Amino acid sequence: MQNTKNELSFSSRKGPVILSGILAVLMVFVSEFLHSSEILFPEICAILCGAWIMPRQAWNVDRKRMFLLMSTGAVFGVVINLSLASWPLAARAPLGFAFCAVMMMLTGAEMAPMFSAAVLPMLLSTDTPVYPIAVCTLIALIMIGQILLERHQIREPIHFRKNNLTKETARSWLLRCAVLCAIACPLYAAGMSFMAVPPLLVAFVELTHTDSPLRTKPVRTWLCLTLASLTGAVARNAVEAGMISKTLAAAIGFVVLITVWDRLHVLFPPAGAILFLALLAPWQNAWVYPLETAVGAAIWIVAALLIFRNREEEPVLTGSATGDIA
Repeated sequence: MQNTKNELSFSSRKGPVILSGILAVLMVFVSEFLHSSEILFPEICAILCGAWIMPRQAWNVDRKRMFLLMSTGAVFGVVINLSLASWPLAARAPLGFAFCAVMMMLTGAEMAPMFSAAVLPMLLSTDTPVYPIAVCTLIALIMIGQILLERHQIREPIHFRKNNLTKETARSWLLRCAVLCAIACPLYAAGMSFMAVPPLLVAFVELTHTDSPLRTKPVRTWLCLTLASLTGAVARNAVEAGMISKTLAAAIGFVVLITVWDRLHVLFPPAGAILFLALLAPWQNAWVYPLETAVGAAIWIVAALLIFRNREEEPVLTGSATGDIA
């Protein structure tokens, strides 16, 4: 590979950055053109960061398992909505947490964005097949893009190492699910769902790994998520005011996101999902979304750092979806 730096700089990743922006904005354009919000899957912005922009695969997963985990997560979320429509979100979400954890243990892979694929339709009460079809299509496009980038030596080939299913692995996932339920469910029940939006759940899972470099930069990590949320809120307000289209808002937001990552020297994929979710989330008050997500980000970061701080014995799941920018 021509670019084998240990450090990541956007100056060396211009091609993948531009391509990622094009696909993310194209998703928003199609959603806006067809008047179908189910096509807009915010986590795609995060996955593009971890699968295209970062020179190495951000998660310990190969393409086959990536597609399996993301597609089944999306289908599961919609099925739960259809079969348990009368259940509150606080009761449905734990089923999504458990399903994602079990699937990742059984496949021996980790794809943290699966939590978003499963919980997002529950949060938005999605009950049509358009959502899982859109997720599958977008993931397939990302996989094709990965192959092309690898052939042109713009990113490294995937080096997947299957995680063994051990008692310690099971205990680790059980603890993660317990914390997710203990924090997210009361927030959902209290009507403060923005404090536990799916990208924040993904951020928590990724930060529970003790080998994540961003665990040593909690303030920058929080700023990254908060500024992405604020950018998304401003863009959404501009759309609601009729100043710009949602597609243009996504394009401007993506440029700001790249700038935030670059200036903070922090590359954290969930920030991309936080930004794009602002274009989709139910909108009642202009500042509820950035305020609640900022508070929620602090809660989830602190929980990951405190609860998992003494778990060095935990099996290393290579490919933590975080990065430092040179």
